[in-house]
Amino acid sequence: MRVGIITEQPEHNGSTYYRAAQYVPRFRARGVSVELLAPTAVVDAHSGRVDRARYFARHAVGYARRARELSHALHSFDAVLVQRGVYPMGPGLICGPLERFDGRIVLDLDDAVQDLSPLMSTKGRASRWLYGPHQALRLLERADAIVVSTPALAETLGRPVAAIVPTIPDTARFPSVEHRTVLPIRLGWVGSRGGLGALDPLAGVIADLDAESVATLTVVCSEPWLGGVSNFRRWQRRDDPALFGEFDVGLMPLPDTPYARTKAGFKLLQHMAAGSPVIASPVGINSWLVRESGAGLLASTPPEWEAALRRLAADPEERRLMGDRGRAFMRDYADLDHQADVLLELLRGPTGS
Repeated sequence: MRVGIITEQPEHNGSTYYRAAQYVPRFRARGVSVELLAPTAVVDAHSGRVDRARYFARHAVGYARRARELSHALHSFDAVLVQRGVYPMGPGLICGPLERFDGRIVLDLDDAVQDLSPLMSTKGRASRWLYGPHQALRLLERADAIVVSTPALAETLGRPVAAIVPTIPDTARFPSVEHRTVLPIRLGWVGSRGGLGALDPLAGVIADLDAESVATLTVVCSEPWLGGVSNFRRWQRRDDPALFGEFDVGLMPLPDTPYARTKAGFKLLQHMAAGSPVIASPVGINSWLVRESGAGLLASTPPEWEAALRRLAADPEERRLMGDRGRAFMRDYADLDHQADVLLELLRGPTGS
C-alpha cells in the first residue's frame, strides 16, 4: 500500500510531528510505502503595511504551490491521511484535488478546527474568511474515516468518528526530571501563543510565589507572556522533549470553554513522560488524565492554584511520587505502535486492500 500523509502545518509544528511525522517510520516498519507532504511556507508576519502585504503575497504563492503539489502527488497514493487540513490558511478551494481523489482519505483532527477558534472569532470578516474552517469543513464531507484526539472533540462533529487516537509523545525520548529539594521550584508552561491567555488569571499568584522565592515560571512559546513574571524561552524543535526534564512542576491552565474542552491534554502527557507532577484546570480530558494517572492536582480558581503550587513546593517527596505515577501511566497510555496499527487499518479500509 502507498500512503501519503498530508499536513496543514510545516514539519516543525507540534501537531504535524506528533500526529503525523512520528508515524512515518512505524508505517514503513509495517511494509507500507509512505511519504510526508507538509507545507514548507513559514512566513513571518510584521506590523507595517508593506510587510503585511509581503506576508500575504508570500502565502498566496505558497498556497498556489501547495495546490499544484497535491494535484501532482495524489496519483501516487492508494490512501492519504490528512492532518487537520492542507495549508495554514486560505479558502477551501485548495482541497479540490483531495475531493477528486479516488483512494481512501482518513481525516485526523486534534482540535475543533471545524469551528472558528476563540482567537479568530474576535477578528474582522476578512481574517475570519482567511483563517476560517473552510478546508476542514470540505474535508469532513469527503473523508472516508475521521479520527479525533478526544471524546469531547468527537461530540462536536455531529457525524460518526472511526477512532479516538490521543496525541501522545514517544516516552522513550524524554529524560527524567531530577526532583530537587531546594526552592524555588521550577514551573513550566509550554504551548502556542494562542494559549498564553490561560495564564493571565494566575499572574498575581505567580508574582507572589516568585517574590517569595517559592516558585519561578518559565514560559516556552513562540512569544513571551506579557501578563506576569516569567522567564521566556523560545520554543524550538531541537529542544523538545529535553526541555521537559528541566521543570519540577508542569502547568496546564485552561478556560472552561467549548473549544478548550476538546483539547487533548498533550502538554500534561509530556510533563508526565518526564516524571514531573502536573497541575491542571479540570477542563475536558485534563480531569480524567490527572485522576487516572495520580500524577498531579486539579485547580480551578487562583486560590486553588496557589494552594496546589505551595503544597507541591513544600513537599519534594510528593512531587517525586506523583512524577513516578505519571511515568508509569505513560508506559501503558502512550502506545504508538498500537495507534499506528489503528491508523493503517483505517487507511486500508473495510476490504483490507
